[in-house]
Amino acid sequence: MHIPFLLSRKYLFSIKHHSFISFINVLSFLGLLIGIASLICVTSIFNGFRLLVRDMLLTIDPHIRITMNDELKHGDITERLKYYIQTLKVQESTSTKIIISHKEITQAGMMLGVQYFNAKEPNRVAIGIGLADKLGVKIGDTISLSTPSMLDIAISGMTIPVGIRVIIDSVFQISSGVQYDNSFLMGNLQFLLNNGIAGKKYTDLYIEHPDDVDGLKSSLQQDPLLQKLHIETWKDLHKDLYSTMEFERNMSFIILGIISFVSAFNILIAMWMMVKSKLKDIAMLLSMGANEKDIRWTFLLQGLIIGTMGSVLGGCVGTVLCYGQQYYGWISLPNSIVPTMPIALSYDIVCISIILGIVVSGIAGIYPSLLATQTNISEQLRQE
Repeated sequence: MHIPFLLSRKYLFSIKHHSFISFINVLSFLGLLIGIASLICVTSIFNGFRLLVRDMLLTIDPHIRITMNDELKHGDITERLKYYIQTLKVQESTSTKIIISHKEITQAGMMLGVQYFNAKEPNRVAIGIGLADKLGVKIGDTISLSTPSMLDIAISGMTIPVGIRVIIDSVFQISSGVQYDNSFLMGNLQFLLNNGIAGKKYTDLYIEHPDDVDGLKSSLQQDPLLQKLHIETWKDLHKDLYSTMEFERNMSFIILGIISFVSAFNILIAMWMMVKSKLKDIAMLLSMGANEKDIRWTFLLQGLIIGTMGSVLGGCVGTVLCYGQQYYGWISLPNSIVPTMPIALSYDIVCISIILGIVVSGIAGIYPSLLATQTNISEQLRQE
Protein backbone atom coordinates (compact mmCIF):
# COMPACT_ATOMS: atom_id res chain seq x y z
CA MET A 1 0.00 0.00 0.00
CA HIS A 2 2.99 2.29 0.50
CA ILE A 3 3.95 2.38 -3.21
CA PRO A 4 0.38 3.07 -4.49
CA PHE A 5 0.06 5.90 -1.99
CA LEU A 6 3.34 7.51 -3.10
CA LEU A 7 2.39 7.19 -6.78
CA SER A 8 -1.14 8.55 -6.26
CA ARG A 9 0.20 11.51 -4.31
CA LYS A 10 2.79 12.22 -7.04
CA TYR A 11 0.21 12.06 -9.83
CA LEU A 12 -2.36 14.07 -7.88
CA PHE A 13 -0.14 16.98 -6.89
CA SER A 14 2.02 17.09 -9.99
CA ILE A 15 0.82 20.12 -11.98
CA LYS A 16 3.80 20.65 -14.23
CA HIS A 17 2.62 18.51 -17.15
CA HIS A 18 -1.06 18.05 -16.32
CA SER A 19 -2.29 21.49 -15.35
CA PHE A 20 -5.73 20.95 -16.89
CA ILE A 21 -6.27 17.67 -15.02
CA SER A 22 -5.08 19.31 -11.82
CA PHE A 23 -7.52 22.16 -12.43
CA ILE A 24 -10.38 19.65 -12.64
CA ASN A 25 -9.15 18.07 -9.40
CA VAL A 26 -9.23 21.49 -7.72
CA LEU A 27 -12.78 22.06 -8.98
CA SER A 28 -13.79 18.64 -7.65
CA PHE A 29 -12.23 19.45 -4.28
CA LEU A 30 -13.98 22.83 -4.08
CA GLY A 31 -17.26 21.32 -5.22
CA LEU A 32 -17.15 18.74 -2.44
CA LEU A 33 -16.12 21.33 0.13
CA ILE A 34 -18.96 23.71 -0.79
CA GLY A 35 -21.46 20.87 -1.16
CA ILE A 36 -20.72 19.31 2.24
CA ALA A 37 -20.66 22.72 3.97
CA SER A 38 -23.99 23.69 2.34
CA LEU A 39 -25.50 20.33 3.28
CA ILE A 40 -24.61 20.85 6.94
CA CYS A 41 -25.71 24.50 7.05
CA VAL A 42 -29.07 24.04 5.32
CA THR A 43 -29.94 20.94 7.33
CA SER A 44 -29.02 22.81 10.54
CA ILE A 45 -31.30 25.70 9.53
CA PHE A 46 -34.20 23.31 8.99
CA ASN A 47 -33.47 21.70 12.36
CA GLY A 48 -33.38 25.15 13.96
CA PHE A 49 -36.78 26.13 12.60
CA ARG A 50 -38.14 22.70 13.56
CA LEU A 51 -37.02 23.12 17.17
CA LEU A 52 -38.36 26.69 17.20
CA VAL A 53 -41.81 25.57 16.07
CA ARG A 54 -41.70 22.61 18.46
CA ASP A 55 -40.89 24.82 21.44
CA MET A 56 -43.67 27.28 20.49
CA LEU A 57 -46.21 24.48 20.20
CA LEU A 58 -45.12 22.96 23.50
CA THR A 59 -45.85 26.18 25.36
CA ILE A 60 -49.47 24.97 25.20
CA ASP A 61 -49.40 21.35 24.06
CA PRO A 62 -48.15 18.56 26.33
CA HIS A 63 -45.44 16.16 25.25
CA ILE A 64 -47.90 13.25 25.46
CA ARG A 65 -51.69 13.51 25.78
CA ILE A 66 -53.86 10.66 27.05
CA THR A 67 -57.57 11.02 26.32
CA MET A 68 -59.57 9.83 29.33
CA ASN A 69 -62.72 7.70 29.36
CA ASP A 70 -65.46 7.10 31.92
CA GLU A 71 -63.80 3.94 33.27
CA LEU A 72 -60.60 5.50 34.59
CA LYS A 73 -59.94 8.56 36.73
CA HIS A 74 -57.04 10.96 36.49
CA GLY A 75 -55.71 9.75 39.86
CA ASP A 76 -55.51 6.16 38.63
CA ILE A 77 -53.51 7.23 35.59
CA THR A 78 -51.18 9.40 37.70
CA GLU A 79 -50.36 6.52 40.02
CA ARG A 80 -49.66 4.26 37.05
CA LEU A 81 -47.36 6.78 35.41
CA LYS A 82 -45.07 6.77 38.45
CA TYR A 83 -43.59 3.56 37.02
CA TYR A 84 -42.23 5.53 34.06
CA ILE A 85 -39.24 7.50 35.30
CA GLN A 86 -39.05 9.59 32.11
CA THR A 87 -42.16 11.48 33.16
CA LEU A 88 -41.35 14.79 34.87
CA LYS A 89 -44.81 16.26 35.24
CA VAL A 90 -48.40 15.02 34.96
CA GLN A 91 -51.46 17.27 34.96
CA GLU A 92 -55.13 17.08 34.11
CA SER A 93 -56.63 19.19 31.32
CA THR A 94 -59.79 19.56 29.26
CA SER A 95 -60.93 21.20 26.01
CA THR A 96 -64.31 22.20 24.69
CA LYS A 97 -65.89 24.38 22.02
CA ILE A 98 -67.19 27.70 23.27
CA ILE A 99 -68.97 30.84 22.11
CA ILE A 100 -67.19 34.05 23.16
CA SER A 101 -69.03 37.33 23.45
CA HIS A 102 -67.78 40.85 24.05
CA LYS A 103 -70.19 43.76 23.63
CA GLU A 104 -71.72 43.24 20.18
CA ILE A 105 -69.07 40.83 18.89
CA THR A 106 -69.40 37.03 19.05
CA GLN A 107 -66.76 34.49 18.05
CA ALA A 108 -66.44 30.71 18.19
CA GLY A 109 -63.35 29.27 19.84
CA MET A 110 -61.80 26.51 21.92
CA MET A 111 -61.36 26.61 25.68
CA LEU A 112 -58.40 24.78 27.23
CA GLY A 113 -58.64 24.04 30.92
CA VAL A 114 -55.27 23.48 32.62
CA GLN A 115 -54.83 22.14 36.13
CA TYR A 116 -51.87 24.38 37.00
CA PHE A 117 -52.93 27.51 35.11
CA ASN A 118 -51.02 30.42 36.65
CA ALA A 119 -53.40 33.32 37.34
CA LYS A 120 -54.19 35.54 40.33
CA GLU A 121 -57.88 34.59 40.33
CA PRO A 122 -59.64 31.46 39.00
CA ASN A 123 -61.95 33.45 36.72
CA ARG A 124 -59.06 34.86 34.68
CA VAL A 125 -58.10 33.47 31.27
CA ALA A 126 -55.37 33.83 28.66
CA ILE A 127 -56.42 34.55 25.08
CA GLY A 128 -54.69 34.16 21.72
CA ILE A 129 -53.60 37.41 20.10
CA GLY A 130 -55.56 36.74 16.92
CA LEU A 131 -58.77 36.01 18.82
CA ALA A 132 -58.25 39.07 21.02
CA ASP A 133 -57.94 41.19 17.89
CA LYS A 134 -61.18 39.76 16.47
CA LEU A 135 -63.06 40.50 19.69
CA GLY A 136 -61.37 43.86 20.22
CA VAL A 137 -60.35 43.04 23.79
CA LYS A 138 -57.27 43.75 25.88
CA ILE A 139 -55.91 42.72 29.26
CA GLY A 140 -58.42 43.51 32.01
CA ASP A 141 -61.53 43.34 29.78
CA THR A 142 -64.40 41.02 30.64
CA ILE A 143 -65.84 38.51 28.18
CA SER A 144 -68.67 36.00 28.33
CA LEU A 145 -68.23 32.28 27.64
CA SER A 146 -71.00 29.89 26.61
CA THR A 147 -70.94 26.28 25.48
CA PRO A 148 -73.20 24.88 22.72
CA SER A 149 -75.13 22.93 25.36
CA MET A 150 -75.80 26.16 27.30
CA LEU A 151 -77.19 27.74 24.15
CA ASP A 152 -79.38 24.71 23.43
CA ILE A 153 -80.86 24.82 26.95
CA ALA A 154 -81.51 28.55 26.67
CA ILE A 155 -83.17 28.20 23.26
CA SER A 156 -85.36 25.27 24.34
CA GLY A 157 -86.45 27.21 27.43
CA MET A 158 -87.07 30.39 25.41
CA THR A 159 -84.69 32.33 27.64
CA ILE A 160 -81.77 34.63 27.01
CA PRO A 161 -78.44 32.75 27.15
CA VAL A 162 -76.39 33.66 30.19
CA GLY A 163 -72.68 32.99 29.83
CA ILE A 164 -69.86 32.67 32.32
CA ARG A 165 -68.06 35.97 32.76
CA VAL A 166 -64.25 35.86 32.87
CA ILE A 167 -61.48 38.47 32.82
CA ILE A 168 -58.62 38.63 30.30
CA ASP A 169 -55.46 38.00 32.34
CA SER A 170 -52.91 37.75 29.51
CA VAL A 171 -52.52 37.52 25.75
CA PHE A 172 -50.34 34.84 24.17
CA GLN A 173 -48.82 34.48 20.71
CA ILE A 174 -47.54 31.13 19.47
CA SER A 175 -47.05 31.87 15.78
CA SER A 176 -48.99 33.66 13.07
CA GLY A 177 -49.49 30.35 11.28
CA VAL A 178 -50.83 28.35 14.22
CA GLN A 179 -54.54 28.11 14.98
CA TYR A 180 -54.02 28.73 18.71
CA ASP A 181 -53.56 32.45 18.22
CA ASN A 182 -56.86 32.81 16.37
CA SER A 183 -59.25 30.61 18.33
CA PHE A 184 -57.91 29.42 21.72
CA LEU A 185 -58.30 30.51 25.33
CA MET A 186 -56.70 28.97 28.43
CA GLY A 187 -58.14 28.95 31.93
CA ASN A 188 -58.19 27.29 35.32
CA LEU A 189 -59.42 23.70 35.05
CA GLN A 190 -61.33 23.60 38.33
CA PHE A 191 -63.10 26.90 37.62
CA LEU A 192 -64.25 25.59 34.23
CA LEU A 193 -65.46 22.30 35.74
CA ASN A 194 -67.39 24.13 38.46
CA ASN A 195 -69.15 26.25 35.83
CA GLY A 196 -69.94 23.44 33.41
CA ILE A 197 -67.40 24.46 30.78
CA ALA A 198 -65.69 21.15 30.20
CA GLY A 199 -65.49 18.76 27.28
CA LYS A 200 -62.94 16.05 26.63
CA LYS A 201 -60.72 15.29 29.60
CA TYR A 202 -57.02 14.51 29.24
CA THR A 203 -54.00 13.51 31.26
CA ASP A 204 -50.98 15.44 30.00
CA LEU A 205 -47.41 14.21 30.36
CA TYR A 206 -44.19 16.22 30.21
CA ILE A 207 -40.78 14.57 29.88
CA GLU A 208 -37.16 15.76 29.93
CA HIS A 209 -36.47 15.24 26.22
CA PRO A 210 -39.51 15.98 24.02
CA ASP A 211 -38.00 14.20 21.01
CA ASP A 212 -38.05 10.90 22.93
CA VAL A 213 -41.84 10.74 23.07
CA ASP A 214 -42.17 7.92 20.53
CA GLY A 215 -40.44 5.38 22.77
CA LEU A 216 -42.49 6.38 25.83
CA LYS A 217 -45.70 6.25 23.78
CA SER A 218 -44.93 2.67 22.71
CA SER A 219 -44.34 1.69 26.35
CA LEU A 220 -47.61 3.30 27.47
CA GLN A 221 -49.58 1.59 24.71
CA GLN A 222 -48.35 -1.79 25.96
CA ASP A 223 -49.41 -1.05 29.54
CA PRO A 224 -52.47 -3.18 30.45
CA LEU A 225 -54.18 -0.25 32.16
CA LEU A 226 -53.49 2.32 29.44
CA GLN A 227 -53.69 0.33 26.21
CA LYS A 228 -57.42 1.02 25.78
CA LEU A 229 -56.91 4.78 25.97
CA HIS A 230 -56.10 7.06 23.06
CA ILE A 231 -52.46 8.23 23.42
CA GLU A 232 -50.99 11.01 21.27
CA THR A 233 -47.60 12.69 21.21
CA TRP A 234 -47.01 16.34 20.32
CA LYS A 235 -46.07 15.09 16.85
CA ASP A 236 -49.49 13.43 16.49
CA LEU A 237 -51.31 16.58 17.60
CA HIS A 238 -49.74 18.46 14.67
CA LYS A 239 -49.06 15.58 12.33
CA ASP A 240 -49.47 17.53 9.07
CA LEU A 241 -47.15 20.34 10.17
CA TYR A 242 -44.53 17.96 11.52
CA SER A 243 -44.65 15.72 8.42
CA THR A 244 -44.28 18.73 6.14
CA MET A 245 -41.23 19.99 8.02
CA GLU A 246 -39.62 16.54 7.99
CA PHE A 247 -40.31 16.19 4.25
CA GLU A 248 -38.76 19.60 3.51
CA ARG A 249 -35.66 18.79 5.54
CA ASN A 250 -35.17 15.39 3.90
CA MET A 251 -35.72 16.75 0.39
CA SER A 252 -33.22 19.57 0.99
CA PHE A 253 -30.68 16.99 2.17
CA ILE A 254 -31.23 14.90 -0.97
CA ILE A 255 -31.08 17.88 -3.36
CA LEU A 256 -27.91 19.28 -1.81
CA GLY A 257 -26.43 15.79 -1.69
CA ILE A 258 -26.58 15.76 -5.49
CA ILE A 259 -23.81 18.37 -5.41
CA SER A 260 -21.54 15.69 -3.98
CA PHE A 261 -22.38 13.39 -6.88
CA VAL A 262 -21.63 16.16 -9.38
CA SER A 263 -18.23 16.64 -7.75
CA ALA A 264 -17.72 12.87 -7.84
CA PHE A 265 -18.41 12.93 -11.58
CA ASN A 266 -15.66 15.54 -11.94
CA ILE A 267 -13.33 13.24 -10.00
CA LEU A 268 -14.20 10.37 -12.35
CA ILE A 269 -13.41 12.50 -15.42
CA ALA A 270 -10.12 13.73 -13.92
CA MET A 271 -9.05 10.20 -12.96
CA TRP A 272 -10.00 8.88 -16.41
CA MET A 273 -7.88 11.59 -18.08
CA MET A 274 -5.04 10.85 -15.66
CA VAL A 275 -5.14 7.14 -16.56
CA LYS A 276 -5.07 7.94 -20.29
CA SER A 277 -2.09 10.23 -19.81
CA LYS A 278 -0.19 7.66 -17.71
CA LEU A 279 -0.66 4.54 -19.84
CA LYS A 280 3.07 4.33 -20.64
CA ASP A 281 3.97 4.70 -16.95
CA ILE A 282 1.46 1.99 -16.07
CA ALA A 283 2.86 -0.35 -18.71
CA MET A 284 6.40 0.23 -17.44
CA LEU A 285 5.36 -0.44 -13.84
CA LEU A 286 3.62 -3.66 -14.84
CA SER A 287 6.67 -4.81 -16.84
CA MET A 288 8.87 -4.15 -13.79
CA GLY A 289 6.78 -6.48 -11.63
CA ALA A 290 4.05 -4.27 -10.18
CA ASN A 291 0.78 -6.20 -9.79
CA GLU A 292 -2.67 -5.06 -10.89
CA LYS A 293 -3.76 -4.50 -7.29
CA ASP A 294 -1.09 -1.82 -6.80
CA ILE A 295 -2.14 -0.10 -10.04
CA ARG A 296 -5.82 -0.12 -9.03
CA TRP A 297 -5.04 1.32 -5.60
CA THR A 298 -2.81 4.01 -7.12
CA PHE A 299 -5.73 5.62 -8.94
CA LEU A 300 -8.42 4.68 -6.42
CA LEU A 301 -6.48 6.48 -3.70
CA GLN A 302 -6.46 9.67 -5.78
CA GLY A 303 -10.24 9.85 -5.63
CA LEU A 304 -10.23 9.00 -1.93
CA ILE A 305 -7.62 11.70 -1.18
CA ILE A 306 -9.68 14.37 -2.97
CA GLY A 307 -12.89 13.14 -1.36
CA THR A 308 -11.46 12.95 2.15
CA MET A 309 -9.84 16.38 2.00
CA GLY A 310 -12.90 18.07 0.48
CA SER A 311 -15.38 16.33 2.77
CA VAL A 312 -13.46 16.90 6.01
CA LEU A 313 -12.71 20.55 5.23
CA GLY A 314 -16.33 21.03 4.09
CA GLY A 315 -17.52 19.54 7.37
CA CYS A 316 -15.23 21.91 9.31
CA VAL A 317 -16.39 24.94 7.32
CA GLY A 318 -20.07 24.00 7.76
CA THR A 319 -19.61 23.45 11.49
CA VAL A 320 -17.81 26.79 11.95
CA LEU A 321 -20.52 28.65 10.01
CA CYS A 322 -23.27 27.04 12.08
CA TYR A 323 -21.55 27.87 15.36
CA GLY A 324 -20.94 31.42 14.15
CA GLN A 325 -24.62 31.93 13.37
CA GLN A 326 -25.66 30.27 16.62
CA TYR A 327 -23.45 32.39 18.89
CA TYR A 328 -23.02 35.63 16.94
CA GLY A 329 -26.23 35.84 14.89
CA TRP A 330 -24.66 36.88 11.59
CA ILE A 331 -27.98 36.55 9.70
CA SER A 332 -30.76 38.59 11.32
CA LEU A 333 -34.49 38.26 10.68
CA PRO A 334 -36.10 41.69 11.10
CA ASN A 335 -39.85 41.83 11.75
CA SER A 336 -39.84 38.17 12.76
CA ILE A 337 -40.67 36.22 15.93
CA VAL A 338 -36.95 35.51 16.36
CA PRO A 339 -34.16 38.12 15.98
CA THR A 340 -31.75 35.84 14.10
CA MET A 341 -31.99 32.76 11.92
CA PRO A 342 -32.27 29.70 14.21
CA ILE A 343 -29.58 27.04 13.89
CA ALA A 344 -29.47 23.57 15.45
CA LEU A 345 -26.28 21.73 14.53
CA SER A 346 -26.44 17.94 14.63
CA TYR A 347 -23.17 16.04 14.74
CA ASP A 348 -24.94 13.07 13.19
CA ILE A 349 -25.59 15.16 10.07
CA VAL A 350 -21.95 16.32 10.04
CA CYS A 351 -20.67 12.74 10.18
CA ILE A 352 -23.17 11.51 7.58
CA SER A 353 -22.27 14.36 5.21
CA ILE A 354 -18.52 13.69 5.50
CA ILE A 355 -18.97 9.95 5.02
CA LEU A 356 -21.23 10.60 2.01
CA GLY A 357 -18.56 12.75 0.36
CA ILE A 358 -15.82 10.16 0.96
CA VAL A 359 -17.96 7.27 -0.28
CA VAL A 360 -19.03 8.93 -3.55
CA SER A 361 -15.41 9.96 -4.19
CA GLY A 362 -14.27 6.39 -3.68
CA ILE A 363 -16.97 5.11 -6.02
CA ALA A 364 -15.91 7.66 -8.65
CA GLY A 365 -12.39 6.24 -8.62
CA ILE A 366 -13.43 2.62 -9.22
CA TYR A 367 -13.87 2.81 -12.99
CA PRO A 368 -10.58 4.66 -13.73
CA SER A 369 -8.69 2.23 -11.47
CA LEU A 370 -10.14 -0.77 -13.32
CA LEU A 371 -9.39 0.88 -16.66
CA ALA A 372 -5.73 1.28 -15.64
CA THR A 373 -5.30 -2.49 -15.17
CA GLN A 374 -6.45 -3.15 -18.75
CA THR A 375 -3.35 -1.48 -20.20
CA ASN A 376 -1.68 -3.38 -23.08
CA ILE A 377 1.96 -3.55 -21.94
CA SER A 378 3.57 -4.52 -25.26
CA GLU A 379 1.67 -1.92 -27.24
CA GLN A 380 2.49 0.94 -24.86
CA LEU A 381 6.19 -0.05 -24.62
CA ARG A 382 6.41 -0.35 -28.43
CA GLN A 383 5.07 3.19 -28.77
CA GLU A 384 7.65 4.33 -26.25
